[in-house]
Amino acid sequence: MQCKPLLLALSLSTLLLAGCSTTHYISITPKVDVKNSGLTNDRVIDVSTSTKLTNAIGSIKTGINERADIFTTNDINQSVKESVLKGLRELGFTPDQGVMPPADLQIDITKMSYTTKVETLKTVATLEFELKTTLSAKGQTYKANYGSQKVREYGTMPYQQAIQDDMNELASQTVNRLLGDPNVIALLKQ
Repeated sequence: MQCKPLLLALSLSTLLLAGCSTTHYISITPKVDVKNSGLTNDRVIDVSTSTKLTNAIGSIKTGINERADIFTTNDINQSVKESVLKGLRELGFTPDQGVMPPADLQIDITKMSYTTKVETLKTVATLEFELKTTLSAKGQTYKANYGSQKVREYGTMPYQQAIQDDMNELASQTVNRLLGDPNVIALLKQ
């Protein structure tokens, strides 16, 4: 009879030491924040996106031994492309109208990561999102890199929604940097 409380205590200790493991599934959808500038284009604007990244963004390990892997649930290529096209339209451009050959805006999603390290009992998370672009228009080629980084600190495992909100904030900042680049605007406008 005395073995039951000891067995129960050992079982609970083992569970606490083993930690908790879970998976967070998030959707990355950058939001554009640009002002309508009444810009016009004379050439079609062809926007294409690519990436060599997988849907694994990273993982979390907290100071109290909680673990979570983070994956995207949507097509990041499509979501970035749709955001850029929406932003171009909000600036006044009509990407699908104009003469040929088109202005060619190639966007490579080079980094989308969530990494953590444990400092004492707190977890320090570094979130990163980067784009590499090449714009060919008017006989010129312009290349640029845009990136955003954020550092967060946690005591326990962050909620899935908080991770999604943070990653979307970074993706949005990065896309808005591209849309606000005066060199991109100059090559696209009439």
